[in-house]
Amino acid sequence: MISTDAIWKEYPDKLLFKNLSLKLKEGMRVGLVGPNGAGKSTLLKILLGIESPDKGRVEMGKHISIGYLPQEIIAGSEKNVIEESLASFPEISKLENKIFLINNKLSNNPNNTKLLSELSSLHDTFDQLGGWDIEKKAKIILGGLGFSEDQLYQEFNTFSGGWRMRCYLSGLLLKQPNYLFLDEPTNHLDLQAVLWMENFLSSWRGGLIMISHDRSFLDKSVNTILELQKGKATLYSGNYSFYIEKREELRRHQEKIYNNQQKTIAQTERFIERFRAKNTKSKQVQSRIKQLEKLEPIDPVENEGKRITIRIPQPDRGPLKVADLTNVNKSFGKNSVYKNLDLTIERGQKIALVGENGSGKSTLLKMLAGVESPTSGAITFGPKVRAHYFAQHQLESLDINETIYQTVSSISHGWTETQIRSYLGSFLFSSDTIEKKVKVLSGGEKSRLALARLLVEPSHLLLLDEPTNHLDIQSRDIIENALQSYSGTLVCISHDRHFLNLVTNHTIEVQKECIKHFAGNYDYFIWKSEKNESNISKEISSKEPPKKQSIYKENKIRKNELKRIGKRLTEIDKELKIINNDLIDEKNSSDYEKLQSLSNAQNQLESEYFELIERQETLQKLSIEL
Repeated sequence: MISTDAIWKEYPDKLLFKNLSLKLKEGMRVGLVGPNGAGKSTLLKILLGIESPDKGRVEMGKHISIGYLPQEIIAGSEKNVIEESLASFPEISKLENKIFLINNKLSNNPNNTKLLSELSSLHDTFDQLGGWDIEKKAKIILGGLGFSEDQLYQEFNTFSGGWRMRCYLSGLLLKQPNYLFLDEPTNHLDLQAVLWMENFLSSWRGGLIMISHDRSFLDKSVNTILELQKGKATLYSGNYSFYIEKREELRRHQEKIYNNQQKTIAQTERFIERFRAKNTKSKQVQSRIKQLEKLEPIDPVENEGKRITIRIPQPDRGPLKVADLTNVNKSFGKNSVYKNLDLTIERGQKIALVGENGSGKSTLLKMLAGVESPTSGAITFGPKVRAHYFAQHQLESLDINETIYQTVSSISHGWTETQIRSYLGSFLFSSDTIEKKVKVLSGGEKSRLALARLLVEPSHLLLLDEPTNHLDIQSRDIIENALQSYSGTLVCISHDRHFLNLVTNHTIEVQKECIKHFAGNYDYFIWKSEKNESNISKEISSKEPPKKQSIYKENKIRKNELKRIGKRLTEIDKELKIINNDLIDEKNSSDYEKLQSLSNAQNQLESEYFELIERQETLQKLSIEL
């Protein structure tokens, strides 16, 4: 268990935590949420021992191991990807080397009993550390995170920072520590990798503490929300959607209590004012005055119903055909990305580009932006169409020595100071922060500023590559609302499904050398894809000869039974965990009848567990044989 006892953390301009106490048990998968500047990353670093609290203490249980994924990009090395992933197991690498050397010696002296004995001992240790399966597990995890078989043997330092982060993450997941500490893990993952990771984390049995601004990801990955706000920490048992509902319920309750107190105060003050001058009421007046003095004031509830909205400059009504790609081919050397691509983008379409990593999403966006040229074919735009492109490295284009105000005022021709301040305010830059220089801003603030700068000038076509990276949930809400009301055309890449579902109305699945078009948002695309797969399966099944149909049916029955067994094994694991906790609970130490009942239940469940495991193995062998 990890716990904090009354910790404080204060900076010259801000109090982050005041008497913050919490307990994080193994099995709790915690999503750490709160507004920018609430101290989420600072709390992670305090728990990790990277930073120290001003007061209070952090306590760690014995034998706790922690895997930490920071936001910062990982430095390169000359190892290949698989070697870098296995670097978290240096003892296995050393053993492999020793085994290799002894085998070489034995090839010249095969009857050397001393060497044979040493080799046997090394094999036993290697087996205990899981050395035989470790590379296989690493490949499965790396594959889930988007690495192809060929990439596993490429040099680590040839990959971008995002890919290095994935490789580093694979090493953490492979080591299976008691606790995972993840700071914005999805910032460097594409949509497929995000889906894989949330499935992985949803079945993670250790502890998890994660900062993420992806609502869909939080809903699937965590079972607890820890909210940091105004120096306080509040735990909610449930996923992000539950937290939102519960927080609103608590807010309404708090508002009711506050209003009742204000009503009581007003009535008491009226009584005092009315009878202050009357001698006959002096005791009652003094009593009411003392009541007011003893009253613990309740803080007013902030009105969250009033949303900040961005009024981004809208383009004039452009042509119906915004962009036209005709017979476009694109290749990088021998690698063909698109072949005979035809695509028409029309006014009012808000398109999400989805697909596997490396399929060509960013390449298509760059060709539309003019950053990349097609190898052959033509890209034509409608008359007077203006396009703006937001790339993932857009933050680097900001002048670090300019202030927030100067960054926008330098391009907002004809805007008054009031208009600029109001516009920046809608992007959450308050009047007392707009004179800050870009170089002191956080990643999230820079991202907001880059988007604000991009949207100053009206455009018919917005091309956005991961626009919500580094943005907190409040900032994402604001950007989503702005883009929903945007009257122009949009083409975007994002791994945030909530963003895609709210903002887009068309989805293009980018496949190898071609595309598929779906007339709906991301949820529609998933539904349509699953429906198509189902129809294809039915069609294949109907065309199979009777014998193949029979095999298919048998396999389906086995798969369903394996699924039921897997589900029951998970349930038994949970039930055994509860029983085990009850058995070691001091409250039950003298209740022998209850202990006996728990022990009987434990034995029964364990017997069922072993029977199911045997049945599972039999079914798996049958499936392999078929």
